[in-house]
Amino acid sequence: MMSATAISAGNLQISNFARQLLNFLDQVEYRRIVSAEDFEEIGRLRYRSYMSRNVMNDDFDGTIVDDLDRDSHAYVYGIYIDGQLVSTLRIHHITPEHRKGTSFKLFPDVLGPMLDRGMSFVDPTRFASEPALLSEYPAVPYLTLRIAAMASEYFAADFCLASVKPEHMAFYKRIFGSLPMAEPREHEGYGIPVGLSGAPVRAIRDMVAVRYPFFKSQPHERRSMFASAEQGGMVPLTILPTAKYTGLGV
Repeated sequence: MMSATAISAGNLQISNFARQLLNFLDQVEYRRIVSAEDFEEIGRLRYRSYMSRNVMNDDFDGTIVDDLDRDSHAYVYGIYIDGQLVSTLRIHHITPEHRKGTSFKLFPDVLGPMLDRGMSFVDPTRFASEPALLSEYPAVPYLTLRIAAMASEYFAADFCLASVKPEHMAFYKRIFGSLPMAEPREHEGYGIPVGLSGAPVRAIRDMVAVRYPFFKSQPHERRSMFASAEQGGMVPLTILPTAKYTGLGV
């Protein structure tokens, strides 16, 4: 069990939990999912994860991959520990000019007027983790949502969204400072109520990363994660976390 006791790193108070996660990042790599074979593996992981929690009520025949995975503003990742796939996350960059993403699909009446005012959002969805490994790697949610923190900074969005079950909203409030944006609703295909909350990206950058320094990253890591597809370049095979190299002295 990781301790929450704070210890000092220079002028920064870093908890034992944060320090251990920073060190654990040495075993982690992120992979951008682009090939049909990799999407099949991710789809099977989603299926196992969602069915174990009774999240979806549709018959996906053992895999869950949808049209939004191939959207031009979608970024799908696998998170690997010591080479083993443990979780996955999809990021959408929702802008006034490109109104596609899970949260916009579920809450167009809430997000539409904000987009009309010129706002933009990072929308992390399709979070799934390997059920058999969660007890072995309890830090997986943090390692996975680190991608959302990087995306929020890279795209300079106004809010990082969370379309989640009501019982999960407290986690996003505790980690990101997310505040409710819409009451939970029943959505076709999900089989559960889904609510919407959002965290101001400025707060993630200025406050959350201080408390949880493993969310920090160097610019070249963020470019490797998000810039290549936009610029038509090659997608790196493997991206290694850089939080330990952001001047924390750990």
